[in-house]
Amino acid sequence: MLLKGGLDGVPRVVVSLNPSVNEFLALLGVEIAGRDAFSYRPAELMKVPIVGTFTDLRTEDLKRISPDLIILYYPVQAHLLDVASQIAKAVAAVPTPPNLDAAVAVFRFFARIFDKDEEGDRLAGIYRDLFKGHPFYEDVVAIINLGVYDVACSNSYVADALTKAGLRYLRGLPCVFRHFEKPPKEIIERASFVVYEARGKAYVERETEFLRDREFVVTPNDTLAHYGPSLPLDVKLIADAAAKGERWVGRTSSVVRPSLRDQWYSPYK
Repeated sequence: MLLKGGLDGVPRVVVSLNPSVNEFLALLGVEIAGRDAFSYRPAELMKVPIVGTFTDLRTEDLKRISPDLIILYYPVQAHLLDVASQIAKAVAAVPTPPNLDAAVAVFRFFARIFDKDEEGDRLAGIYRDLFKGHPFYEDVVAIINLGVYDVACSNSYVADALTKAGLRYLRGLPCVFRHFEKPPKEIIERASFVVYEARGKAYVERETEFLRDREFVVTPNDTLAHYGPSLPLDVKLIADAAAKGERWVGRTSSVVRPSLRDQWYSPYK
């Protein structure tokens, strides 16, 4: 965690451009005054004004809000650190967690900042416990299509989450994520099963031609590209579909865009 500046007590006005942290804060009962364009878990966040994306900040909007704390996603938003620190009293830049323990540590860090230690520990404990499953696939690889092909490596929260859900991840990829312009054939050949995050259901058949010689399951966009409280619920859907031999995972959080009032979040209540 990279923290610039300082806080005098619990921050009252908070802006966050980190979708995974934002979902946790919503469950924690912390309201934010500004968000990034991609935060929609839970649906209540969509009512919060957009003040930036992964690449930029709306500085004039931020100055009007005058936040005590701005939360960024590191290293994706590292270039925004200096600008943000000139506007807010403090800036917290949250690294991409390499495993679920690190994700839990992020949640507990923010629970303490907002003086909600007990509730934060409860939510983090549920989050960890939801990743449970019996191994039924070995040498699994996850590929995320974002226009390029992002492969989740062995040292990633994606690998850790799938492994704990029963989809044991391929070893020997000592990184967090790797980017490829074309489908990474060498890695795919080493895998016995592929979890593929597609750009959209309409493109699935065309997108998955390179997987025809492998067993695989396809998820909607933005199913794995987050580590918020919805991740274990999404991963369970993936594991259940894989166990049944299904090709498509429906009704993930990125599709249903659940509200805090919905059954989706019932495991945390």
